[in-house]
Amino acid sequence: MGILKRGGDWFWGQSVFNKIVIIGLFAAFVPFVLPTVVAWFRPTMIKVGVAFYTYERASQLQGMHTLYFFEKRNLVSSCSIHRTEQSVLNGRAIALDSQAWVVIKLLMENTSDRAITNLRVGVRSPAINPATRIATAPELGAAGNHEAPSDTRPLYVISMETLPAESSVVVSLKTPIDDNMRDFIYGKKRTVTIQVPYVSADQFRQYPPIVSRTNAVKILNREGVLRTDNDVSGDEQIQLTLLSSDEPDVKEGGRTYQLLPRAKACSEAEAGMW
Repeated sequence: MGILKRGGDWFWGQSVFNKIVIIGLFAAFVPFVLPTVVAWFRPTMIKVGVAFYTYERASQLQGMHTLYFFEKRNLVSSCSIHRTEQSVLNGRAIALDSQAWVVIKLLMENTSDRAITNLRVGVRSPAINPATRIATAPELGAAGNHEAPSDTRPLYVISMETLPAESSVVVSLKTPIDDNMRDFIYGKKRTVTIQVPYVSADQFRQYPPIVSRTNAVKILNREGVLRTDNDVSGDEQIQLTLLSSDEPDVKEGGRTYQLLPRAKACSEAEAGMW
């Protein structure tokens, strides 16, 4: 009590400007320590890890050939995580349209010995907009939708029917990179952040979880283990239809897609860090 009294006397002895600065710093600090304080008094049933990366599926002309590729890269460091290429003579293949996405990966782990039902996870990030869609294993029964509470910024809410005891799942939120997103990331070089304001379920009331930054390479490897054999996203592979020798060349239309800036070559350990 003596410490609190001395602290209170010190605070009230400050100037009005200093009081405003102290209150502002305290208000900014509280959101970072609140999840930890909550965990002290209420052991969490669920852990949440997050990672960012960009995914690009595109092509580029190289003399008489067209190079088709898809690449995953760390959004924070712009290190290449994985790249697959295939070179074909110009006009001899039909491919999916070129496009790029920002992908938010959430690793959710049920650390308890009982299933979590009707799980809801609120997510907020500049990399989420009305075009964002959820992608995960179909058997999880996961869905996502935008919510706009009147007292705060919009949320993207992930709903999951059941998360079995002592199990893990990876959920992806994919947002196409349009002109605004491209300018935000590569033009203005703004930092893309993610917040998980709350989790809730039948087994516990809504509270802010502790969110850990997860290495992007590790979370992708973890997802590969968790996926079923038939759960492979068609967006994340080169899909070419090669023409037979008796078919005429495909005429190249006007190329409107702008490639993302070239990713750096990094070691595997560095590639996923952020």
